[in-house]
Amino acid sequence: MIRPEVVQQLSCPSFGLATSWIISRKAIPADSLGEAFSLLKREVWPFPKTLPRKDSTVAKAKREKANETYRKTPLELGKILGLYNEAICWAPEGSEELAMGYGNRSAIFFNGKQYRRCLANIELAKGSNYPEDKLVKLLEREKKCLNLLEHEPKLNVKEDKLFLEVTETSHSGRGLTAKMDFLVGEIVLHEKPSLVVIEPEVTFTRCNHCGQRNEYDLIPCKTCTAAMYCSEQCREEAFTKYHRFECEIVEDLKNLFKGPKTTRMFQLTLRLFWMVVTDLIEDRDQFLKRYANLSAYRNPLQIEKSTLHLHVLADNLPDMSADQTGKGVTQFLTALTYKLAVEENDSVPKELINEHQDLLLEVLYRLALQARLVCDQSPADISCLFPLFRMVNHSCAPNAERVLNGERSMLVAKRPIRAGEQVLVCYFPNGTTDSVPKDKRRAQLQREFKFDCHCLGCSLDYPLLNAMDDHAELRTELEHIKLEADSGKRLRLLANFLQCHDDQHPRKELSEAWRLFRDIKV
Repeated sequence: MIRPEVVQQLSCPSFGLATSWIISRKAIPADSLGEAFSLLKREVWPFPKTLPRKDSTVAKAKREKANETYRKTPLELGKILGLYNEAICWAPEGSEELAMGYGNRSAIFFNGKQYRRCLANIELAKGSNYPEDKLVKLLEREKKCLNLLEHEPKLNVKEDKLFLEVTETSHSGRGLTAKMDFLVGEIVLHEKPSLVVIEPEVTFTRCNHCGQRNEYDLIPCKTCTAAMYCSEQCREEAFTKYHRFECEIVEDLKNLFKGPKTTRMFQLTLRLFWMVVTDLIEDRDQFLKRYANLSAYRNPLQIEKSTLHLHVLADNLPDMSADQTGKGVTQFLTALTYKLAVEENDSVPKELINEHQDLLLEVLYRLALQARLVCDQSPADISCLFPLFRMVNHSCAPNAERVLNGERSMLVAKRPIRAGEQVLVCYFPNGTTDSVPKDKRRAQLQREFKFDCHCLGCSLDYPLLNAMDDHAELRTELEHIKLEADSGKRLRLLANFLQCHDDQHPRKELSEAWRLFRDIKV
């Protein structure tokens, strides 16, 4: 095993320690998770337990730095608001420093003519012990805002309708099937994440619960300095579901999940685990009944926020028989996470640990095994769980393509999709039949996802684009479309070209037309 002083220097200490453990066992995992947990010695983890703390002195220093930055470079609004958010996050609940942070932030919004945001921050300042000697100025700003604020009409937002259903086949398992015809370029699915974990560097610019980027209106966790939220609703939901257990151990979690973004997938599954703990605390018998009947929660179209963890637990576990090293690493990470996040966490009732340790370890291990399949790390600065997108099956010659829209994901039809057909995407960027030979595609799918692909592209052995000849008529038509100066009209022409000539697939002209369409659309 790696010496503790070396572990402290590792860029990813938990994975380094887990790898060292399985190497010391000659790549032979423990016979059971219970054995792995019993073999874990606490002293191998050299980081001391640290409790969360707020600090008015730190908050004041950061607020004054924000003030100074605003005086020197008033146009660097993102940087300035990030500093104010940091100051607000460090300020103790109910302190004068918290009120001053909100007050200063309201001034920034007033000067920027963002009067609604200014008023919201004034309300936060007034509710947070704002100093009496400065209150007159704050109230004057509030009065000016109310006078300047113009009436804003309400937007009529159309309700999203889902024209997909979950189907299951013997060869591909569960998947999403179209309930209507989709033309090329139409949005097939638009989904926001059901659970997120944000990267540490965006703590003061993203909501820790919904993941929305927001430099403007963030409010802090009342106890720790590791989480801010875009609304009181997000703060309350996060606390109820998982943050009440995270809050006491935020510094421990920083060390546990320190490293590249891939380590955050285990932090995401830990949040699902906290939902299980919440269920056990609130109604143990009901959870045990649900856990014994997980198949009832497999359909993502029928899950609710309160049953998200059950939906993930209902998935079939990946086959680890050919990856004994990976199994051992997951055993060790589960045992270490349980030791630090559960056993040493005063927020978790001791009687729950004593009565249900085997169950808790089992659940945590199941979630850890599914971490890679559950966690979507495509959006920048954030790791997400998209229940519906998880159901979309793979094809090396897909009929849809994923497009990111902030923290949301969209599926856009790249070929005509008829009612009753499965919606299919390629699981790897630039991994389609266009550019990757079949043997390499299949090897990567087997290595990453443990299955053999039998899609149309593999079955018919589509040639690579660079091995295809030009189609004279298609090339002439496409070159004519590319001359269209109006981007909107060019987009419509490209969509029609792809729709009308789909029977020619695969062709290099069709692939090029899709790339041109996507570049304009995105």
